[in-house]
Amino acid sequence: MAGNAATTRALAADRGRTPRGTDPTVQRAENDDAGGGTAAGAAETKSVAEGEVKSVGPGGTITYPSVTSCLTITVYLRDGGKVGGHASLFKAAGGMYSDQILLAIKAQVGKSRVERIDVSGAISSWNPAYLKTAIENSSTVPEQKNDPEGIRAVVSSVLGRQAKKVSVQETPDGTLTR
Repeated sequence: MAGNAATTRALAADRGRTPRGTDPTVQRAENDDAGGGTAAGAAETKSVAEGEVKSVGPGGTITYPSVTSCLTITVYLRDGGKVGGHASLFKAAGGMYSDQILLAIKAQVGKSRVERIDVSGAISSWNPAYLKTAIENSSTVPEQKNDPEGIRAVVSSVLGRQAKKVSVQETPDGTLTR
């Protein structure tokens, strides 16, 4: 720990140069809560509102409040972490458009190994095209259609994962927990 503190001070003193013989990577003990994250031993829980994408570490929980006409996309990582996005048919105030959600998930997943992907929510209210072009940005709005296979194809394509890793399921209105 002392070595990490010294490295951090040295980097802060001269941001343009890495001191000789130091590793700029700051390592933190697994249960060290000094730099953010959760208290020792506690798994984090994050709520993902419409138009948001968030991630949790291994053992963490993602909740999606008020899923009525929305889709939730949860990527389960091999290390036990999760990345989740809450796509709404119409852009929520301060949130992303539906066609931005998958790209934001992909950016957060990065090169992490993916175990599986769960798409849940109002599948029957969505046309797979809404994940490629938001309704508000489309010159001609495709009609709603119940197309779980089309949604699976778009999600797997944009996220660069095999379609067999993507499950798609209609869920009742309410809060989803993953």
